[in-house]
Amino acid sequence: MKHLLVLLSLFACGAALAADNTVRHGFWGDIDIGVGRLHLSPDVASDRTTTRLYYALSGGYTLHPQLQLGVEAGAWNINTIGLNYSNTSEGLIHLFAVARYWPTANSKLFIKAAGGRVSHWNNQGSATEGTGHGYTLGLGYELARVASTETYWFLNYNAGNINGYTPAGGVKQDENYHALAVGLSFSF
Repeated sequence: MKHLLVLLSLFACGAALAADNTVRHGFWGDIDIGVGRLHLSPDVASDRTTTRLYYALSGGYTLHPQLQLGVEAGAWNINTIGLNYSNTSEGLIHLFAVARYWPTANSKLFIKAAGGRVSHWNNQGSATEGTGHGYTLGLGYELARVASTETYWFLNYNAGNINGYTPAGGVKQDENYHALAVGLSFSF
């Protein structure tokens, strides 16, 4: 019985501590890892739709328990990236300003909006990088909270346009892209 009381006391202290941590404050950081459908629509070449890896790092400051502002650097892996395949690597990268909004201070659901610069790069032969602008609209939901870390699932819609991209053996062209990604976000 004594051990049960100790366990219940620890649980109550942990629950009280977790309740105090539910309000967001200070600096924050995030690692997103997911997968999604990426669709590229170039002006000249054929459209491409493929399932690819999505990842991002973001960080910023909490202005209010319901509002976080920051920056995000993310990427879509289009072709294999690695030391053995460096001459075939291709991807989209972005650098966005990001805002995350929670309907209430203790809400588990948040809305994300981000936008900024996007680049399409390719290491194949005569390919040249193209740049443009893009945006992300997303939802997230808290799955777990341990100490000062949180795990969220996310659903993001990404879209934008890229100017002046030249694929290997191709001609300079503009392209649009859009994608839907789902994954996990680890926040600290």
